[in-house]
Formats: sequence, structure tokens, C-alpha cells
Amino acid sequence: MAIDYENQLNKIKEAQKQSAIADLENTRNQAMSDLQAEREQNAANFNSQRNQANIQNQLAAKNFREYLVNSGRSNSGIMPQYEMNRQNNLQRSLNDITAGQNMALADINRRNTLANQTYNTGLQSANANIEANYLNNLLAQQQAAWQREMEQKKFDEQVRQYNENLAFQKQQYQDQLSRQSLARSYSGGGGGYSKEAEPVSNDYSISSVSSPAKFSSPAATKWYVQNAANLKTKSQLDNTIASGLASGKIKKEDADRIYKSYGI
Repeated sequence: MAIDYENQLNKIKEAQKQSAIADLENTRNQAMSDLQAEREQNAANFNSQRNQANIQNQLAAKNFREYLVNSGRSNSGIMPQYEMNRQNNLQRSLNDITAGQNMALADINRRNTLANQTYNTGLQSANANIEANYLNNLLAQQQAAWQREMEQKKFDEQVRQYNENLAFQKQQYQDQLSRQSLARSYSGGGGGYSKEAEPVSNDYSISSVSSPAKFSSPAATKWYVQNAANLKTKSQLDNTIASGLASGKIKKEDADRIYKSYGI
């Protein structure tokens, strides 16, 4: 079953994007929460400053009136001028407090905007990195798939050449049998064809006479095509099979099949 690497990489990409969005949103939401808390605290602080300014101003007016009464100058005409100065001082204090509050609020709003900008910039950067990684991974998978396809084609060609060579050798063998049969038919005298006994040798020429049955694994089949398909002598076959068994490339049943393919 073919693996849909592109679909898998798309799922990974989307998961990475969702994770990046969640992280950025958590950071932004925490910043917004902190700024809102600071905004509320500042409002309470500046309102307290206004109340304190009013209280201090009224206390100063009360003390001044008491002073005038105690000094016998309550009707001296000083009080109206003092009251005007008192109101002016109070207004200046309140204006200073308002200006301070506006500056603090402007700073909070600036940081609020910065938090949103940081979120948007981070999101764009994360998406760009994730898309780049996706394309790199997709290209790597495509190159790997192409490499596997080339290797499979190479192996298929080796198998085709082996089968072609095997068919040729089988035809040669059949031709040889036909010639021997023809020679025996002309041996004459009714004595039939006979052959002098030949000395026994530990080695002799061989050729593949049939295609082996199915091997225990694709790796064993590949090993056979590359190493044991076209051997010429019994000793070569013995040594090759011994090496394959020792290295674990083939199993005993594979060795039996190869021997049978050579008619041994």
C-alpha cells in the first residue's frame, strides 16, 4: 500500500500552525489581561489622588477660616481672594492628576497595540517557517520516492535479464539433448550408444536448467539474481551458497531451491 506522504505532511503542517496560533494567542491574551488589570489599577489610583486633593483643599479652607475667626479678621475681605486662590490651586492639582492619568493610559494603549503587532508578526513568521519546512520535507519525500522507483526499475531489469539468460540457457540445454539423442540414433549395430566411464571429479561444469521456486523473501530473490544466477562450476555454486547462508542473506530452503535449479 503506497503511503500518501503529501497528505501526512499537510496534516503535520496544519497541526504545527494550530500549535503556533495557540502559543501566540496565549501570550497575547496574557499581555491583554495584564494591561487591563493595570488600566483598572491606574484608574483607582488617580481617582484616589483626586479625592485626596479635594480633601486637602477643603481642609486648608477650613483651617484658614478658623484662623480668620480666631484672629478677629473674619470680616476683613481676605476670604474672597483666598477662596479664589484655593479653587485655582485645586483645579491645577486636578489637571496635573488628569494629565498623569492620560499619560499612563496612553502608555497602556501603546503596549496594547504592540502586543497585537507582536502577535500578527509572530503569526506571519511562524506560517512562513512552517510552509518552508513543509516544502522542504515534501521535496525530500519526492526525491526519496524517485530514488526508490529507480532502484525498483534497476532490480526489475536485472530480473528480466536473468530470465532472458535462463531461457537462452534452457534452450541450449534442450538443443544439446536433441543432438545427443540424434547421435545415439545413428550409433548403429544395435549396440546402442555407450560412453566410457569418466573419472570422478570434485568439480564440474554446471548450468541453470530451471527457474527456482519462490524464495523465502524478496531480499533472497535479489541476492540470487545478483550472485547465484549464472554460475559455471559446482565449486562456484557451493562457495556462493555457503557465503549466502553464512551472511544470513538466504535460508536453507533457498539453498535447496538453487541447487535444484541447477539440476543438483
